[in-house]
Amino acid sequence: MHGFSSEFVRLQGPGDLECYTRHHMATPAAIAVYTSGSGVPEHVSERPWRGVYHHRGGNLSNLGQHLIDRVRRAHGDMQSVVRQLIDEAPWGWAQCMPGPGAPEGERNSRDEDEEVNDFSRVAPDKTDMLGYVYVFDLDARRLDAFSAGVAEDGKRLCSVVFSQTGTPDPRALDLLPEETVDEPLLPGKELSATELQGWLEGLPTLGTDSTSLHWVDTQQGPDDALAITFRVIIYDDEDGSIRDVLEQEWVVVPHSARLEPERVRNFLEALVDVVSEEPKRLDSFWIAEQDTLRRSGARQRESFAKILRAHWARDHDFEA
Repeated sequence: MHGFSSEFVRLQGPGDLECYTRHHMATPAAIAVYTSGSGVPEHVSERPWRGVYHHRGGNLSNLGQHLIDRVRRAHGDMQSVVRQLIDEAPWGWAQCMPGPGAPEGERNSRDEDEEVNDFSRVAPDKTDMLGYVYVFDLDARRLDAFSAGVAEDGKRLCSVVFSQTGTPDPRALDLLPEETVDEPLLPGKELSATELQGWLEGLPTLGTDSTSLHWVDTQQGPDDALAITFRVIIYDDEDGSIRDVLEQEWVVVPHSARLEPERVRNFLEALVDVVSEEPKRLDSFWIAEQDTLRRSGARQRESFAKILRAHWARDHDFEA
């Protein structure tokens, strides 16, 4: 899988705690906007565009989904998104997705060494170092996603069209058939971080003889989303001692989903169901990548379970 990030703690032995960060896998991409022409191009070089380099997590499920969410949060003001991500970041991004220590993401700064900075220049004829290219069409209110890189052909993979208020169609660039469901709303009192923490503590324990998952904390993060911090502990098969502790911050509940607390509960219960079916799914990286509350209109527990199983199948090349 591409583009995941995590922070985890490794225990070498009793009392010996080594903390370090596992960075996003480097899937570089470009964030761009068309400068002329019209229509839906089928190749990344078919229409002129300008853009900036984005170093980490550039795949469809990460950067691609973040760009969709940016337009949604801007209520359809695509020009403001282009201004923030391209015009105000001329040297590109290490990571434009916000986090606790970088609420506006991590912009690259100008490097006086032109050779060092050359890798971050992008253009329609300079995409060999990229995995993906995302290009906004402001007139058509569309985002196009292209393959890139030396081994790729630069073809258009998919597109999303936005309404005047920012609603995307479809909701994701890599939407699975199981995610296309739209179920009736489950409105309720806005979910708080404290209430979410209580729900987590009431869920069944997830674990095997060699691995266990522990819900650590919840907090309200950027854009009023709720984040869950969880910890996966891995034990030594021979003597049962702790071998690794991996800690993740999972920004799982967007503000819109907080207004449907029962929907969030159904998703969490479905996650427990699906992970309990197969010990291999107790994978901290995979769990932290699940973004169904943003990507789908599902609201029922069984619908969420079908989506999660389908994601596992796709991510691990199994049959659903």
